[in-house]
Amino acid sequence: MPRRTTSSRRSRGRRRARRRAPLPLLAAAAAGLLALTAGGTALAAHRAVVVDVNGTERTVHTFGGTVADALDAAGVTLADGDLVAPAPDAPVASGEHVLVRSPRDITVELDGHPLARSVNAATLGEALHQLGLDPDGVSLSAGHDTPIPADGLTVTAERAPRMVVLRDTVRTETRSTGETVADVLAAAGVDPGEHDLVSPAPDEPAVPDMTVRITPVVGEPVTEEVPIEAGTTERENPDLPEGEREVVTEPEDGVKRVTTATVLHHGEEVEKVLEEEVVTEPVEGVVEIGTKAPEDAAPAGGGAAAGLNWAGLAQCESGGNPAAVNSAGGYYGLYQFSVPTWNSVGGTGLPSEASAQEQTQRAQRLYDAVGGNWQSQWPHCGVHLFE
Repeated sequence: MPRRTTSSRRSRGRRRARRRAPLPLLAAAAAGLLALTAGGTALAAHRAVVVDVNGTERTVHTFGGTVADALDAAGVTLADGDLVAPAPDAPVASGEHVLVRSPRDITVELDGHPLARSVNAATLGEALHQLGLDPDGVSLSAGHDTPIPADGLTVTAERAPRMVVLRDTVRTETRSTGETVADVLAAAGVDPGEHDLVSPAPDEPAVPDMTVRITPVVGEPVTEEVPIEAGTTERENPDLPEGEREVVTEPEDGVKRVTTATVLHHGEEVEKVLEEEVVTEPVEGVVEIGTKAPEDAAPAGGGAAAGLNWAGLAQCESGGNPAAVNSAGGYYGLYQFSVPTWNSVGGTGLPSEASAQEQTQRAQRLYDAVGGNWQSQWPHCGVHLFE
């Protein structure tokens, strides 16, 4: 475009020269215009490029448009085996970096076994991938920024512990020198989802040969409040009449906040509780049950029934077991009461569920109720009453 402009002006200048200006003067003006245009083109082509030769950087200025031009401006002559990035014939723009790396010998004593290579690297960190070593998978005796001198470098290294990341059924093995579970996940290239369950937690310390388990969460978790059913405790009250029940504390249900989600378990979608938080504790109910015996059931203070050998009768009827139940059914307790007979002397429930004291009281009342006719009640064992 500038050349057309210059040419056009030159043509118009010639036409004007025929009328107004001597030829030498017009020629000088055209030459000045050409110089000005050329100077603007050169300024536009100027480039500032950073050239890094084996870790040493310098900024050079060049009017050339390729990497080779930048190297020439830096006075760099490539030797056999040198690597250049970008390639020498690649275009280069102002502000770009050009790297030159010469061959360097490096020896890594890996777990006691020497690994010797020639690498094109300025630092130990740059050399690791050329050595086939994962930077996160080895522990080195020198830092990654350690320069590799021209006469070579020797370092020692140990392989990092082996770790396993198990994402449901997908298993990934890695090595890592990281300090946390998050470092292990990064080394394995595993990025858990926002709601995925990670165990141990990402901020937990990493330990050798550990397995990190990830339970993938499908979709968004759901949180809702659900009741906590309150229970009721029963306790005996010796001051309350036998059989009576008294509510001391009414039970009150609590509330908990439960978060659930659909997760993958062995490849199947299942519901899982992720978190529970108690909002309101339940209040347990308390009921007292009376155990005080009725006054009319108190042992006889005297008389024929009180002086009989009730222990002997019980031993014969039940072996002295208050909870005895006849194998044929229908007879219970120390004195083998039938339920109708038990009820006739004021008993409730099953005789075998009453205390030994109450059973003896009821037996004495029965003896008195039949007028001492023990044969009608205990025809086989009654004789022991008189021993």
